[in-house]
Amino acid sequence: MKRISILMGACAALAACGMSNSAGAKPAAICTAMLGGDAEVEADLAEKGKTVADYCACYATALDQQSTDDRAAILKVTQVLADARKEQDLSLKAAGNLIDNAEGGTALGVSEAEFQTAGEYVETIREQLIVDDGLCAGAS
Repeated sequence: MKRISILMGACAALAACGMSNSAGAKPAAICTAMLGGDAEVEADLAEKGKTVADYCACYATALDQQSTDDRAAILKVTQVLADARKEQDLSLKAAGNLIDNAEGGTALGVSEAEFQTAGEYVETIREQLIVDDGLCAGAS
């Protein structure tokens, strides 16, 4: 649960800091860019016997089940975080710390509702990774 709040804090902070969105990336690739190489995230997933690839396969598969608006919000917030990690060489935790310096604006047009939608989705996927017949069944 703590890791998800770090993720959402990072997403909010990075959007407020004005990170750009990369167009055209596929959902699994965006997810991998967002999470890959972060030791804390990888350790959290490993505790469940999963990898970033497992998580991102489920993330991409389950995204098709979201409404058009929710899907757009999830992709937008995820891309902002992925771009920031790449551009600034940040971990999710370090990115989360940026929120302390941010004024909470919506510099990229990312609303609080979009943050909430993305956060709920990220947590749902994390929970579903270990459910044999859940959203992630057959995704990896």
